[in-house]
Amino acid sequence: MSNDVADGTQADESTTLPLYSLGLIGALARAMQEHQNDVIKPRKDAPKEPLIEDFLKDNRSDYVIRVRGEEVGHYKVATTNDRFEVEDETAFDTFAEEKDEYELVFVRRKSWEDTVLKHAQRDPETGTIFDSRNGEIIPGIRFVPGGKPTGTVTFTWKKFKGKAIGKGVLLAAYRSGELNELLRETPELLPKAQPGASAE
Repeated sequence: MSNDVADGTQADESTTLPLYSLGLIGALARAMQEHQNDVIKPRKDAPKEPLIEDFLKDNRSDYVIRVRGEEVGHYKVATTNDRFEVEDETAFDTFAEEKDEYELVFVRRKSWEDTVLKHAQRDPETGTIFDSRNGEIIPGIRFVPGGKPTGTVTFTWKKFKGKAIGKGVLLAAYRSGELNELLRETPELLPKAQPGASAE
């Protein structure tokens, strides 16, 4: 019987269980979720800091994870984009006032500021920042180059035809015990014999 069939059957049966059973399963699911938050999540997030350090040292933003020589997924360090931001509030306020882009309380209109920053361009030779719509010089803003780590690291499973095949490869290695030596330092992640499972 395939996992898909088994999963579907279990889902159908759960709707016919008595409230006591559903409640007990719900409580167990909560306990497992709390266990995940307390014990497993720190392990899941452990690569984040070393990956960011590697990026800062070697500018390596991707790190591929392999099992049996086959890619199962990869981590990617998220980086900032190039952008413009207000550097000189007084100069930019004067510019906003000249354009009649002040709110009644005499602050710049946020929508106008966002639009100006969106259309800002920089002359690569002079460093002058101007409005790409009309060529007008924009005072009080600066160019901030991107490429700095945001502090976020993402993980993506290796996919084939839209399916996360890397996850299956990793779980197969996990279930077969190939990762047990590695996981001795993290016993909470070692596979445990399930009740009713036959010994292999």
